Amino acid sequence: MFEKLLNFIGRAYPSATHGDLRKIRTLFFFYLAAIILTSGWIIFDSFSFPTRNNYQGELSLFGMAILGYYFTSKGQRSAAVGLIHLLPFPIYFLFISSEYAMLPPEQSIPLTLSVLVFGLFFLLIFAKQQVQFPIYFVISFTTLFLHTWWVKDHGYILSIFWPDHNPYINPLFIYLIVWLLSYIIFSFNRRALEETSDRLVLQQRRVGSILLQIPDGILHMSYVRDEQGQKTGLSMLRINPAFEEMFGIKNSEVRGRPASSIFQKIFRDKVDWQKIFLNGKKSKHEIYVPHTETWYEISLLHLDKEELIGVFSDVTAAKKTLDDLSSSRHRYKLLLETIPDIFFVIDKDGTYIDYVAKEEEGIDIAPDDIIGSSIFEVGFSERMVRQVFHSIQTVIKFDAIETIEYALDIPGRGTCLFEMRMVKLSDVAVMAVSRDITKRKIAEQRLEEAKKKAEEADLLKSAFLQNISHEVRTPMNAILGFSNMLIAEEVPKAERDKYLQLITKNGQTLLHLINDMIKLARIESGQIEVKKQFFSVNNLMVDLHRQFIYEKEQRGRKHLHLNISTGNDNPQFSIYSDGNKIRDIMENLLDNAVKFTHEGEIEFGYRILEQNNIEFFVRDTGIGIPEDMHKDIFRRFHQLDNSLTREYGGTGIGLSVAQDFVDKLGSRLQVSSESGKGARFFFVIPIEAGNGFLRVV
Repeated sequence: MFEKLLNFIGRAYPSATHGDLRKIRTLFFFYLAAIILTSGWIIFDSFSFPTRNNYQGELSLFGMAILGYYFTSKGQRSAAVGLIHLLPFPIYFLFISSEYAMLPPEQSIPLTLSVLVFGLFFLLIFAKQQVQFPIYFVISFTTLFLHTWWVKDHGYILSIFWPDHNPYINPLFIYLIVWLLSYIIFSFNRRALEETSDRLVLQQRRVGSILLQIPDGILHMSYVRDEQGQKTGLSMLRINPAFEEMFGIKNSEVRGRPASSIFQKIFRDKVDWQKIFLNGKKSKHEIYVPHTETWYEISLLHLDKEELIGVFSDVTAAKKTLDDLSSSRHRYKLLLETIPDIFFVIDKDGTYIDYVAKEEEGIDIAPDDIIGSSIFEVGFSERMVRQVFHSIQTVIKFDAIETIEYALDIPGRGTCLFEMRMVKLSDVAVMAVSRDITKRKIAEQRLEEAKKKAEEADLLKSAFLQNISHEVRTPMNAILGFSNMLIAEEVPKAERDKYLQLITKNGQTLLHLINDMIKLARIESGQIEVKKQFFSVNNLMVDLHRQFIYEKEQRGRKHLHLNISTGNDNPQFSIYSDGNKIRDIMENLLDNAVKFTHEGEIEFGYRILEQNNIEFFVRDTGIGIPEDMHKDIFRRFHQLDNSLTREYGGTGIGLSVAQDFVDKLGSRLQVSSESGKGARFFFVIPIEAGNGFLRVV
C-alpha cells in the first residue's frame, strides 16, 4: 500500500529530480496527516458538547488540508505550498475572534506567533520560489500586528519588552527576527542549490559530450509503470551517434517512443529485449543480430529506479577471434585426446604452463584451475614434490627422460596410479606425459591373485581327489571284504549280523558321499531350484532328531546328548518355504556337529525373531573352529585338516553345499565359534506366511 502511494505521487511529477520527489512525497503525507487530524478534531468536538466550539477554525484547517492534498496529487506543487498564505483565516477563528476563539484573544498571542513561525518552517522546507517568503511575511506580520493591536495597549506595539505581560518580549520583534533568519537560510540554500544545479548542468553537458564521442552505442530509457507501480514497458529518451550508426536509426526517431517499436525495428523479433532490459537480473548480456551478422555485448547501468542505460559494444571481431582460437584449441585438444595420456608443460620452477586431459579419464579439473599453479600447491606429498622437482632439473640439465610412478585420489574413482614420463621441451620447461596405469596395475594384481587362487584351488582339488579316493575306497573295501567273508565261509548268526551291520553302515557312508557329489554337481550346473510350500517345522525337527539319534549311536557317541529347541510348541506350526532345502541344510550341519563332538551336547532347532523372521540353528560343544578360519570353512573342498592322516573323515563340501542352499533361500549361513569351545551355525529367513502361531494372552 505504501509503495503504491509513492508510485502514485511519482507519476504526477515525471520530470522531478530524486530530491524534489522526496520533498513532494513528504508534502503529500503532511497534508494527508492534516486531513486525518482535523477530521478527528471535528468529530471529537461534535461529541464532547463544549461550551464554546469552533467549527469555523477547524473547518478552515480541514479545507486547507483537503486543497493541499488535491493540489499535491495533481502535480501542482506551487499551489499546494502557497496554501500556507491562508493561515490567517484559521488563526482568526481560533485565536483572534472574541466570538469564536478557544481562549481569550489577549492570552492567545503566543499561539498565533507559534502557528506563524510554523508557516515559516513549512516554507523553508517546501518552497521553491524566493518571492513566497516576502509575500508570507506581509500576510503573517499583518495578522500578528492586528491581533496585538486589538487586544493590547497601542503603546506596547513599539516596545521591545512587555512588563507584567505574556509574552515578556514583543512577539512582533520575535517574529521579525525568526523571519529574517529563515529568509537568510533559504537564500543561502537556494544560492547553494543554484550553484549545484549549474555544476550539474555543466557536468551533464560534459557527460553528453563524452557520450557523443564514445564509440559504443548508448541507449537511455525510462521505465513505464501501471497503476500498481509494476513495470510494463520502457520509453526511449535518447541515443548517441554511435548507436545511430550501429542500427541506422536517428535520435529524433526514438525520443519519447515506446521501446517495443524501436527494438522490433532494430532486432526484428530475433532478440528477447524484455528478458534483457525489463525482466532480466544480469548486468551483462551477449546477443546476436542475424540480419546484420553482428554480436553485441550489452552492459546495463541503472541510474535510479526509473531510468536505465544500455551500452552496446560490437564484439563481432573479438567473438570471431575467440571462436577461431577455440576451434584451434579444440582441434589441438582432440589430437592430444587421441592419445590416452594427460599432458603437462611445467617450467623449471615447477609452475604449470599448460594442461590437457581426456574427459574419459574422470579428472574433473579445468585447465584454468591448474595452469599457473605450482607443483608445490596441487596436493602432492612432500616426498613426491621433491622427486618431481628433482626430475625436472635432471631432464632440463641432461636432456634425459625421467619416469615416476605416483598415486592420486580422484573423486568418484578413488586412488588411481599414474606413470609420469618427462622429456625436455626447452631450456626452461619440460613436457610431462602422465598415463593412468590403474587398470594395468589392477589387472596385474588380479592376475597374481587369480594365479594364487588357481594354485590354491589346484591344491584343494588334489586334496579333494585324494580324499574322495580315500573316502570311497574305505567303505568299498569294507563292503567287499565283509561280503566275501559272508560268501567264503560259514559264519555264526551273531557274527553274520555284525558283518551285515558293517556292510550297511559303509554302504550308507558311500551313499552319503555320492549324494553330496550329486548335490555339488547340480549346484555347479545351476539345476537347484527353490520350491516353496507349507511344511510342518516341528515335524521336521522331530524327524531330524530321530535320524541323528540313530546316527550318533552308529558313530559310538554314547555320551553325546541331542536336544531339540523349538520356538513354537504347536504341532501344527508350519511356514511357507522350501522344507527340503532346510532339511538338507540342517542335515549337513548336524552331520558335522555329530562328527566333531565326542561328548557333551548338541542343540538344534529354531526360534521366532522380531519382524516376522525365523532363525534355524545347530549348536554343539565339539572341537570348535579357530576365528581365522571362519570364512575358509565355507569354501569347497576345504577342511580344518586336509591331510590323509586326519582324525575326521569327509570330502569338505558339506558346509559349501549348505551355504549354497541358504543363499538360494535369500540368507547367509553364519558361524559363531572359538577353538575348543564348540560352534553355533545359524541362518535367518523371513516368514512369508505361516500357520499355527501360538500367542500368550
